[in-house]
Amino acid sequence: MGTQSTPTSGRRNLVGNTLVTVGALSSAFGAVGWLSALRSPSILTLALGFVLYGMLPVLLGVTLVWRGLGMIEEVESARRVDVVSRAALLDALRDGGATAREVAAKLCMPSMREAERALDRLVRDDLAKLDVTDDGELVYRRDPETILLQDRDVN
Repeated sequence: MGTQSTPTSGRRNLVGNTLVTVGALSSAFGAVGWLSALRSPSILTLALGFVLYGMLPVLLGVTLVWRGLGMIEEVESARRVDVVSRAALLDALRDGGATAREVAAKLCMPSMREAERALDRLVRDDLAKLDVTDDGELVYRRDPETILLQDRDVN
């Protein structure tokens, strides 16, 4: 059971990777700038070169790398939460299915509407089936072909 990347998470991941790359290049430029500044005959040129060609690119590079890694971690964290929540929802449907109200109560969700939206996403992704009872109540059932890790015989 994999999760699908949303366009927003894919974009944030791309921006994060780009920031890390630009930051690393900026830091490398700063290191070369320091070496170039050391060859200067004048102390003023040396100091100016040290700050402009060394310190600023390195600080900018470290900042960009730090922010880029933070963005990548946010995307990965959201992906992990999505996997865990899908597994919990599917587990809540284990015993013959449940209504959105029952799932909300079982998983301590803030509202039945939120549980219904999450269960509808499972139906949309073909991980669960939706049945209507004779009373008109919507019952979500786990697709029998959906295998969770805990359902497998691990030997």
